[in-house]
Amino acid sequence: MATDHFNPTLLISAILAQIATALCLSDSTIGQAETNGQNTLDIIHAKLTDYFVPFDNCTTMVFFRDKLSWRANLPNYGPIILLDYDIKISLVTGRMIYNKFSVLRRRNPATFCWATLAILPEKASLLLPTEFHVFLNMPSFIYTTLRSHYFVIMTGVQNDVKSYLRNYVMFLRIYITEVILVDVTKEDNSLLRFEYHTIYEIKKPAFGMEPSEAWHQMDCEPPECFSRLVQLIKNFSRQNKYFWTTRGTHSANLLSDIVTKIDIRTLRNSRHPYQRIANLISFHGFLCFIILQDVLAFGFANLTPFHYFDPMQKISTHGLGGYDFIMYDVQKYSFLSCYGIRENSAMLGALSSPFDVTSWACIIILFVMVVLILTIKLKRNMSDGIFLIIGISLENSVSLSGYETRFRQKKYPMFGIRTLISFWTIFVGTIFISWYKTWFTMEMIVPTVYESPWKSVMNVEGIQILMPFDLLAGNIISMVPQIDYFRYKMFYFEILVRCERVWKMYTSGDHNVGERKTAKELFQKLKNHFGMDDRFRFVFGNRTFSPMGTLTQPYDKNVLTDYPIQPVEYDEQDSYGVIKTLKTCGKVALMDEKENIAAITNFLNDNQQEVTFVQGDGDSFFMTVRGWTIPRVRNNYVEKRLKALISSGILTHLKVVYKLWTPSKLLGHYGNWTGPKVKIVSRLDFSSKVTTGFYVCGIGLLICFLVLLAEIVKHKYV
Repeated sequence: MATDHFNPTLLISAILAQIATALCLSDSTIGQAETNGQNTLDIIHAKLTDYFVPFDNCTTMVFFRDKLSWRANLPNYGPIILLDYDIKISLVTGRMIYNKFSVLRRRNPATFCWATLAILPEKASLLLPTEFHVFLNMPSFIYTTLRSHYFVIMTGVQNDVKSYLRNYVMFLRIYITEVILVDVTKEDNSLLRFEYHTIYEIKKPAFGMEPSEAWHQMDCEPPECFSRLVQLIKNFSRQNKYFWTTRGTHSANLLSDIVTKIDIRTLRNSRHPYQRIANLISFHGFLCFIILQDVLAFGFANLTPFHYFDPMQKISTHGLGGYDFIMYDVQKYSFLSCYGIRENSAMLGALSSPFDVTSWACIIILFVMVVLILTIKLKRNMSDGIFLIIGISLENSVSLSGYETRFRQKKYPMFGIRTLISFWTIFVGTIFISWYKTWFTMEMIVPTVYESPWKSVMNVEGIQILMPFDLLAGNIISMVPQIDYFRYKMFYFEILVRCERVWKMYTSGDHNVGERKTAKELFQKLKNHFGMDDRFRFVFGNRTFSPMGTLTQPYDKNVLTDYPIQPVEYDEQDSYGVIKTLKTCGKVALMDEKENIAAITNFLNDNQQEVTFVQGDGDSFFMTVRGWTIPRVRNNYVEKRLKALISSGILTHLKVVYKLWTPSKLLGHYGNWTGPKVKIVSRLDFSSKVTTGFYVCGIGLLICFLVLLAEIVKHKYV
C-alpha cells in the first residue's frame, strides 16, 4: 500500500484492504491470458490521472494489487483512497468507507457520487468463477445498491471481463451500479475511451422500440466525459420499462400469459378488454398490467425480465438491500361477533333520547314545584295539581273552574295562578311537547344500534379468532403452491413473524403491555411447530412445518386446532363452518378487512333473526404499514407510474372498478349478486325501534284511561 499527500487541502487516505474470505480456485480460470506486463503498467501510469478527471467530484477508491507509484503524474483531485488487493485478511471494508465518507461536509457544487477504480483485477485472481462471491459485491467495495456509483474496471483482458459480466447472476448483483470498462492495452491520444455496460440489451427490437447493445463505446475529452457519461446512462436507463413483469406461483410470468390471450391493441377502444383482464388475474396483476400497458404492445414477451413488481406487503423492519419502499396506507383490521351483544337504545332509552339527563332533571324539578305551588295556594289535594299538570302536559282539555270557585270564595286573587298555568301551558304543553314529538319521531327512524363488549379481540382471554388465509400474507400467498401444507405454513409463519415483532417492539413498561403479553403467548405456542427458537433459528427437527417442504408433503389439520387463530376460506358451501361457528355466539370472532367485515355483517343480519352480529373496527394488534417493495433501478419506470397513480387518486378508482367487475365472494352472498345495491334500512320487527312508538301510544292511552278513571272515582265517592 502506498500513501501520498497530493495537496494539504485534499484528503488522501491510505487504507489496507484485504479480502475476508478465501476465494475458491478452479482449474478453469479467467483472465490468465498475459499481455506485456511492463507495457500495461506504463500505459496505466501514463493515463491513470486522466481517468480521475471525470470523477473529480466523487469520492474515489483506487484498488491495485501492488504499490501504486504516481511517478511524475501526481493527481490533484480528491478525495482519493488508495487500497491494494489482498486475499488473506480484510481490515477495511466498503461498509467502513461508506460510513466515514458519506457524512463528511463538502462545499461541492456538483452532486455527490462514488467512483471505484479496480486496476487489473485479473492479476489478483478476482475474476475466477466462484459459487459464493461476485466480483463487484466483495466486502472491499462499497455497496452496489448506492446511487451514483461508478465502477471502473481497468483491465488488459477485456473479452474475459465481458464474458464474466454476461453471466445472468451478475445482472442481479449489479443493481444500480454503473459498470464501465477501460481496455488498458489500447493506447490512445488525449481522448479517454470508456465502454459502458447496460443490462438492457435489445438485439431484435419490435416495432417502435430502440435497439440496444450490451456495451457502448464512448471517446471523450477528460473534462467532458462525466456529463456525456451521465447523459448516456440516462438514455439507456429509460429502457428498463421493457424488462418488468410480475410473478405468480413458482415465479411464473403472469403478464406474458395475458398478452397471448388478449389483443392489447383493442384496449383503447373499449373497456371490455380491461374487464376480461380483471376477470383473469388478481388486483395486483391488473395494476401491473395498467402500469405496463404502454410497453406491452412492443413485444414484451420476447424479452427476458430483470425486474419484478411484487404485490403490496408490509414494511420490513430490516434493511431492504437494493430495494425502495413506496408506502400506501396503514392497515388495521375489523372483526365481527355476536358475543355479549347489547342494545344501547332500549325502549326507555328511546323515550328519553330527545333530551339529556340534565334537561330531564330540570323538567322533573319544575313539575314538582308547580304541583306544590298549586297544592299550597289552592288548598286542595295534591292529586288535583298532578291531574291538572299532567292534563296540560299531555295536551288534554282541562279547566280551572273548580279551582277558581273555591279560590274566589276566600277572596284570593287569581292573577298569579293564571299566570303560572299560562306559562306551563305555552312552554310545556305546547312548545316542549311539540319539540319532544319531533325529536322522538326522528329517533324512531334511526335503526337500533348494538354494541360489542370488545374494543379489541386479540386481548380477550380464551377467544377463538377466524381469519382468511390471505389476510396477513396478502397476494403473496397466491405465489406459493396451492396445497394445504404450504398455505397453512405461510399463514402461520406470517402470524409468527408479526407476533415476534409486537412482542419485542414494546418494553415491559409500555402502555401496550397487554398486546406484548398476547404476542409472546402466541409466539411461544407456535414456534415449536416450525422447530425454531426465539431468534428464528432452526433447532428442532421433524416438526409440523419443515424448512423446505415438498409438493407431496401431507398436512394434518388437527395439529393446530387448539391454537387461538384459525385460517378460513369463504365459499358457498361454508366448508370451514364460519357461519356455524359464529352463530354459537361464544368467544369467537371473525377478523378481516373493514369493507369485507361490513359486507359480511350485513349478510349475516339480513338472512337470519336469531342473533345480531356487530362489527368492531380498528383492531391495532396486527396493524402494519403497507406498500410496495420496488427494486432500485435508475429512472425506475414502474416507480414513477405507481407514484403518479397514487397521488392522482387513479389507484383508488381502479380498486373500485376492479371490485365492481370482480366482487369479493364473501360467504357465498355477494359473489353472485348482480342486482342493485341499496342502503340498509331498519327492519320492521319486534326488535325495531319503530315498535317503541306503538308502545308509547299504548302507554299514553293507558295513562289517560287511568287518570279518567281516577277523576270519576274521586268526584263520585270523595
